[in-house]
Amino acid sequence: MLRHATTKTRRTTVVLDFLAPNAFGYRLGSSRVQPQPLVTKPSKRHDTQRLAEFPVSVRTQNPAILCQNIKQRISLLGQPGAAAVSDPDINFFDEKVVELRLALKAGDIARVGELWSQLEDRKLLGLLGRELRGFSERAAQLCFTNISEPWDPDERKVIEGIAVAAAFEGAVNALTTCMITHIKRGDSQAALHLYRRFMVHSSNQTASESLPSSIQEDTEDANGLALNFLDDQLSHQPNFSLVLAAIAAHALEDSFEGALKIMLNNPVRINQSAQKEFMASFDDFSFRAKVQSYVRRLDIARLISRHHSLNTHITNLSSNQDLSRIQNLYRAIIDGLNGPEPYLATRDSQKSGQRPVVIQEINWAAFLTGFLQCHRRDLAENLWNDMLKYGIQPGVITWTALLDGFDSMGEADAASTSWDNMVSQGIRPGILTYRAVISTLFNARRPDDAIEKFAIFKRELANGSLPDTRDALPVYNTVLHGLLNNGRPGDADALLQNLRQKGPKPDIVSYNTFLRHHGRRGEFRAVSVLLERLREDGLTGDAFTFSSVLSALLKVGRTDATDVVLSLMKKQNVEPNVAVFSTIIDQQLREPSEQGLRTAMELLQKMETNPDAQPNEVTYTGVLASLHRQVWPNTALVEECRRYVLKRMKERNIRSNRVTYHILIKACLENPEPEGLQGALGYYREMANRKVPMNYDTWYILLHGLISREEWAVADEMVEDLLRYIKPVGALESLVGRIQRRTAWRMKLGPKIYV
Repeated sequence: MLRHATTKTRRTTVVLDFLAPNAFGYRLGSSRVQPQPLVTKPSKRHDTQRLAEFPVSVRTQNPAILCQNIKQRISLLGQPGAAAVSDPDINFFDEKVVELRLALKAGDIARVGELWSQLEDRKLLGLLGRELRGFSERAAQLCFTNISEPWDPDERKVIEGIAVAAAFEGAVNALTTCMITHIKRGDSQAALHLYRRFMVHSSNQTASESLPSSIQEDTEDANGLALNFLDDQLSHQPNFSLVLAAIAAHALEDSFEGALKIMLNNPVRINQSAQKEFMASFDDFSFRAKVQSYVRRLDIARLISRHHSLNTHITNLSSNQDLSRIQNLYRAIIDGLNGPEPYLATRDSQKSGQRPVVIQEINWAAFLTGFLQCHRRDLAENLWNDMLKYGIQPGVITWTALLDGFDSMGEADAASTSWDNMVSQGIRPGILTYRAVISTLFNARRPDDAIEKFAIFKRELANGSLPDTRDALPVYNTVLHGLLNNGRPGDADALLQNLRQKGPKPDIVSYNTFLRHHGRRGEFRAVSVLLERLREDGLTGDAFTFSSVLSALLKVGRTDATDVVLSLMKKQNVEPNVAVFSTIIDQQLREPSEQGLRTAMELLQKMETNPDAQPNEVTYTGVLASLHRQVWPNTALVEECRRYVLKRMKERNIRSNRVTYHILIKACLENPEPEGLQGALGYYREMANRKVPMNYDTWYILLHGLISREEWAVADEMVEDLLRYIKPVGALESLVGRIQRRTAWRMKLGPKIYV
């Protein structure tokens, strides 16, 4: 198949071998886009800090103070009509809540029902707020679990009422327990009825903790694993438990279609620890396996339905050369098309209730990109054949991706031939298609050919033949980058001036391209001119701008480089906050030079004395990770810096958590020197000594890193430790199996292995 991509063809359908990286975006070397962390703003409905000041019991000897406290509480909870609540109602509420708490503790469900009804009749249940969390814990304990006997309908009504109301406030223990009880009794409809009751309440958007936004499952690390910054126990993940219970109810009915609707309406990423805790509720191993099978397929549907999530996931996996997980994911998708119970479609015309999720061309492209980044052309070729088999004709997105792939492999001849084949198929190249082929030619040191393609691009742009002309600037930035890298700074400067005068107007990426080029060469005069132009164009520098300026100053031997850069930031009204400082420090630590390291530490110390830019755990962890990841020439200086960072963290009471350890262990294992392995094992032992809980992500990072380093003996010992604590599943199980198979193979060969 690959031969077709590099061979001239007639005007017939070209069967190409593969797609390649960066089909749908690009990144110039001059600037790196940093992912912005998702920041969840506190609900405006609740002032949780002030709510925390109220004691669990609002009883007081002074009725006036009592009424005032509860009115304040009502106000903070955002309840409408707080002023309309009378003092007698407040006194009644306080009295009944205390009785209700005691009745729950005593297990007197009948009395609980009476008190609950009284509060409901006087419309006071809404005032309970987060107190319902405690009620949920108690109600879960009172849930009738004897599946061989009928559940008293009156008691069931009371417990389920409290369960739904508590789940409404984010405490799902009781509701999950009720749903599990119904499932174990074989009454799937009762469980699903409870789920629907909860969802109806949630849709009203009045819960104090609504279901998390579906964008939250994009928080994945470079291994494609969810690294939870919060405790990942099921009780702290309400979405997981309720969705799992609803899925299990549909599994009981053999209704994968029903479970699929649940997942697509509430697309959450269900992690392994959540599954493990939930599955422990069922003794029937065959039912467990069935539910787990449902969850695996549903997660595939979730990913396919959300293109950005899938692309990010595959990019993370391929960046770590995690080919096995990409293959497993791809096989699962093929099974979703051809398996005994297909649920994926290849085109909109196939879409149905049973196949509600369509695999778009962009999805195929993401996998092809992943295979190519893992250097497996054979797998990419097979995937291309699958596309054709399912009737998916390569469009401009596919061809653009193909050209990007040739760029990453330095195959300019193949890119040129593919361009000709694309045009012969009547496919009009888009802006990003031009960018891809121009980049390929520049990177292959063929600037004249690249400029020729650029001239064609400008003609097409001028006559309106290209769509989305507003997005043309990336092509110009690619040309600027290519001219500079090919030793044509004069042509690059002329093009920049032309852009300033005739457009499209250069952006900060354009200027960062030049600043990086001149900064690395210590050409500070050129840097100064560029900064003035940047100011004239009304642009403000970013962290990469100032990092490039800092590099230039250091190159020319300015000992006051950091002060000059901070002054420049001030002149441009750029606040040197934690994020800006941290990014500049990270940039300085990218190359293992003593000068960069000393500058980074100087910036860190300036942060520590700046009340508006105090370093946090992210800053310190980033510095430590860079120290561990790189092979530094001055190891004594690196060790001194490491000790300083750890000392400052201790003084500031910043303690490493599980996520911090994951980052540090991963960085250590990326260092090819023996010190890298020692550092990783040191952090592993520190986690164990501090009793920091290790989850699936911890073990995956360790084993994946050890396999990449071919540290098989250590991996064997790590597997022994792992099996003492957890039973591996999914991708972790695959890694364990790989290590165990290799160990068995070596044992079978015995001494022959050394011959």
